Amino acid sequence: MGSEADKRILSGTVAFTGRLASMRRTEAFALVRAQGGAPRRGVTRSTNVLVVGELGWPLLADGQPSKSLSLARTYEIEIASERRFLEWLGRAVPDDQLRNYGLDQIASLSGLPPQVVEELTAFGLLDARGGLYRFRDLSVARQMAELFAAGIALSTITKSIQDIRRWLPDSDLSRVKLYPSSQDKLIVEHLKVRSDQSGQMALPVAEPADSPDVLFEQAQAAEADEDFAAAARLYRRVMSLDPTDATAAFNLGNLLTRAGRKAEAERAFKSALKADRRFPEAWYNLANLYDEQDRVHDAIDALQRALAIDPDYADAVFNLALILQRRNRHAEAAQHWRRYIALDAQSDWAARARRALKLCEMQIAQSS
Repeated sequence: MGSEADKRILSGTVAFTGRLASMRRTEAFALVRAQGGAPRRGVTRSTNVLVVGELGWPLLADGQPSKSLSLARTYEIEIASERRFLEWLGRAVPDDQLRNYGLDQIASLSGLPPQVVEELTAFGLLDARGGLYRFRDLSVARQMAELFAAGIALSTITKSIQDIRRWLPDSDLSRVKLYPSSQDKLIVEHLKVRSDQSGQMALPVAEPADSPDVLFEQAQAAEADEDFAAAARLYRRVMSLDPTDATAAFNLGNLLTRAGRKAEAERAFKSALKADRRFPEAWYNLANLYDEQDRVHDAIDALQRALAIDPDYADAVFNLALILQRRNRHAEAAQHWRRYIALDAQSDWAARARRALKLCEMQIAQSS
């Protein structure tokens, strides 16, 4: 097994995107659960780490990052390669190749702008540890620079690499040469044998059409394109295929809430919580639905459950304080306003919390 620090990483919420090369997603979920963690397909604010599978790069058809990867970057969640995940499990030997190249050095030696190097790193094409890269990363970066110079777009490169991974799963990009054959096609040379990115005679290893992982990525893409009907349909399909994963139900609940379909949204959030009781965002969003329907006791209970899981969930602290104050439970509300200010001392919401705290303290003084 990995170290104690590795076990702590896996004991949190571990999200996955892309297709894993080393195991099926169900096995990865089981391994995370065995470490006391909560595995999920998609990213939420409480996610601790996002694992990117090697066989399915988390990119949309236009080369943009998938919603999971975008959210991870927005929330500043750690993004880990599948190899790193295996190291944490104690299933892979750590990569001990010397890392001598910083970001600026890779950029200078490859001819790529630093921001492009960072983008390639985020997409998983380069692998930085502690801000340092290996020689093989420099080799990959130089290939990318040559392809860009030949007019090949990043979306074409990433799509080609997806195809390569399907028929050559353990290929090392530093040992694969990519040649432009047109503006939207690449030729691959591996072990001195040329082929197109489909592998010619090799049969591609495709995901089944009804793979929950594939459908979830499609649902996220539809949601990003604001095709909410298609996204809802796909999320429902994921839920029917895999009722143990909570994120599809959670995302569906969010879609239905925006559409004003509150009863259906409530059922979706409850489905998410049935799959994963330790899902603070689901409790929080359910509380909002209850509050809008004046189901105050249910709202308070849901927020308290969210905070029992994540005591630092500032939005839940704020909403609970607000509901308690409206119910004239000023002493309890004051405790939560103080907690919120401790978590968020600078924002406009903090200023509102300070005003609310003063009102609570005045009410407490008058009643004593």
